[in-house]
Amino acid sequence: MKVGVILRSRAREKDVELMKKFFDVVVFKIPEDLPELIENPSEYLNLPEEFLEADMFVSYAGHPDINLELLKKLSNKLVIFSGGAKAGSYVQLKKEGEKRGIKVVWEEICCATPEIDDKRYREFFKHFGKPEVEVKLEGDRVAEVEVKRSAFCGATYFVAEKIKGLDVNEAPSKAGYYTQIFPCYATRGIEGGIHKAARVHKRAVEKAIQRARERTE
Repeated sequence: MKVGVILRSRAREKDVELMKKFFDVVVFKIPEDLPELIENPSEYLNLPEEFLEADMFVSYAGHPDINLELLKKLSNKLVIFSGGAKAGSYVQLKKEGEKRGIKVVWEEICCATPEIDDKRYREFFKHFGKPEVEVKLEGDRVAEVEVKRSAFCGATYFVAEKIKGLDVNEAPSKAGYYTQIFPCYATRGIEGGIHKAARVHKRAVEKAIQRARERTE
């Protein structure tokens, strides 16, 4: 599978490196400093044929005009827009995608990305999306953690390493804590997406511990 990534910030390069462990990834970089309103977004998206031939796309553009223009250049593909409101209006992007048979996924935090029920993209969502881990227990401690599916940013791998050796009653809450100190790009503050990211990882660890206990009963 070939994944096309629109990259705007160098900070997201680590996401690309993680994806490259599983897929052929082609990257198109746009300037980090963009005007708030872009009259001619095609000037920034002179996409080569190699990029357009990708099976699916992930956009870290964080700009409504760029993301709309990307959809206009594609058809019958999957496009995942990262960044929530910064990526543009979900309603507008979805409507534009429907004109071209494009499946549009819009999500503020990558660890809440829903799986698309389409066999063409099954392999991608096997590795990326809503976190899933498996654990092995030794008594009341987490002895081993295997990442089955990770957030795009790699936070799940970071969390997996940090909770090894912890008490099973402590591991879930610590999973949430370590998610928040990982370089996560979700919004901060009381209502920020960072808290949702923490809850998602906490729940993933809770489920893994529950499954591990059931296997030993």
